[in-house]
Amino acid sequence: MPSASFDDRSSLWNFSLDYYARPGVADACLQLQDGHGVNVNLLLWCVWLERRGLALDKVRLRKAQKRIHAWDEHYVIPLRHLRRRMKVEFGSADAGIEQLRSQIKQAELLAEKQLQIWLEAEVQTWNEGAADSASPPVAGDNLRLYLLQLNVTEAAIARLLQLFASVV
Repeated sequence: MPSASFDDRSSLWNFSLDYYARPGVADACLQLQDGHGVNVNLLLWCVWLERRGLALDKVRLRKAQKRIHAWDEHYVIPLRHLRRRMKVEFGSADAGIEQLRSQIKQAELLAEKQLQIWLEAEVQTWNEGAADSASPPVAGDNLRLYLLQLNVTEAAIARLLQLFASVV
């Protein structure tokens, strides 16, 4: 287990903002979100953990999923659906509606940031002995553990890993 809190530069949120902005990453993440129900915040957490040499196991993954589930279901997802529904119903020509959609998007991002704060804090709860004895993850193991439970195909995982490797 890391002995100290991660500094702001290495925070999950800052990592996610940087990684998500790279070519192809947002599209790949959103395709998995919309097609397989992937939680993009968990997906990025898996990559972030791996970049820090931390292996994820089923128990840790389930605990993290349980920690964020209600917040995601009651706040993040409804804000996303509202924002998307407004675009479908009203388009993007009305400046007033676009301003409202922008504010909803900001609320959605703040809700996602809170979720990521909890995911990052989850790492701090890991038993030091267990973390020290765990082998560093093999490239893609953390992502594979998460995505296979959502029935994402190995081929799709391999494409995602290839994309992520190309944006390191």
